Amino acid sequence: MDRRPHRYAIRAAVAAIAIGFTLCASADERAEALAQGKALAAAGHHEEAIPLLQRALTVTRAEYGLFDLRQQDVLKALADSLTAVDRVPEAQELMLYRVRTAEKAYGEANPRVIPAVCELGDWFSEVGMFLQARMTYYMALNIVGTTDSLEAPIIVEPLRGIARTRMRAESYPQSKLGRRPTPAAWTKMGVVSATPRNERATLDQEGEEALKRALRIVEADPAASPQTRIETLIQMGDWYQIKKLPREALPYYQRAWQLSRTAPSSSSSASTTLNVPVRVYYPTPQIVSDALPAHAAEVQSHSVQVEFTVAADGSVRDARIVDHDTSERHAQEIFNAVRAARFRPKFVDGQAVDAKGITYREVFWTSAPHE
Repeated sequence: MDRRPHRYAIRAAVAAIAIGFTLCASADERAEALAQGKALAAAGHHEEAIPLLQRALTVTRAEYGLFDLRQQDVLKALADSLTAVDRVPEAQELMLYRVRTAEKAYGEANPRVIPAVCELGDWFSEVGMFLQARMTYYMALNIVGTTDSLEAPIIVEPLRGIARTRMRAESYPQSKLGRRPTPAAWTKMGVVSATPRNERATLDQEGEEALKRALRIVEADPAASPQTRIETLIQMGDWYQIKKLPREALPYYQRAWQLSRTAPSSSSSASTTLNVPVRVYYPTPQIVSDALPAHAAEVQSHSVQVEFTVAADGSVRDARIVDHDTSERHAQEIFNAVRAARFRPKFVDGQAVDAKGITYREVFWTSAPHE
C-alpha cells in the first residue's frame, strides 16, 4: 500500500494548523512588530529594526496574501531601514514590489498606481539613482497619458519629482558617493536638507518647465491643499536659489510665507517652514564623496565645524572654521564648499533676513591607521 498520500495529507494538515495559529495571533503580532520596528528605525537603530519589520511583513502576507495593499506601509518602512544600512538592492526589490502590489490591486493603467510609482521615484532619487528616478516619474506621467489629463492634479507630484531629482543631483559630484549618515545638524536657527547622491546633473529647462507646470496646475485647482500649494511655491523658489537667482526666488518664498499665515488648514510644518534657513545647494567636497561608509570596518571619523551667516539673499557670509581634526587641506576643502552653499533664507514678517550664528559640522570617515 502506498503511504505517500497519507504523508502529504499529514503535511497539509500541519500547514493548515500553523496557518491557523498565525492568523489568530497575526493582528496583534503584526501591529506590535511594526510599531517596535518603526520606533527603532526612528531612533537610528536600523539593524535592530529590520528583523521586526521583516516579521511584520511575513505576518501581513500570511494573513492577507502576497499582493494585499495592507503591506505597503510595512514594505516602505523595511525598505527605508535596509537603505540606511546599505542593503540597497534588497530595498530596491521591496520598492518595486510596492508598485507591483498597487498594479495588482488597481490595474497597471489606473491613476491610483501613481502614488506608489512616485514613491519609487523618490527612493531612486534619494539613493542617487537619478536616471532611474526620472524614468520612473515619466512612467507615472504615462499612466495618465491622454491629452485631456495633461493638466490633471494627479500629475503634480511626478512633475515635482522630475524637478526635485535635478535639484538633488546638482549638489553632488560625478564620482560615486558612498552612503553616509546625515551629518550633525545645523544648530541655532538652521536645519539641513540631507540626501544621498552619486552623479551630477545640471538644472535644465526640462526640470524648470516641469516645476512651472506643476505650480500652474496647483494654483488652478480649487481642491489643492494649502500644504501642496506652499510646498510647490517653496520648491520653485529653491530652484531659483540653486541657480543663484535670489531676486527670482523671493516672490515665490513670499507667496508661500503669506499663504502659510492665512490658510485656515495649513499644517504646523507649513506655517514654520520659512522660519529658519534651509540648505538647498551644497557642492559636496571630494573628500566627503570618497569617504567610507560609517559602519565599515576599521574606519575613523573626522569633522570640520564651520560657523557663518546665511544672508537674506541665501548666500553664505562671514564663514570661519571653529574646529576641525583633519588636515588643513581637507578642512579648507570643506570650508570652501560651505561658503559656496545656497540657502532658502529665513523670513520674518514676510521679508528675508540675515540669520547669524549658524554652525555646520561635516563628518566623514577614512581608513584607520594600522598599528
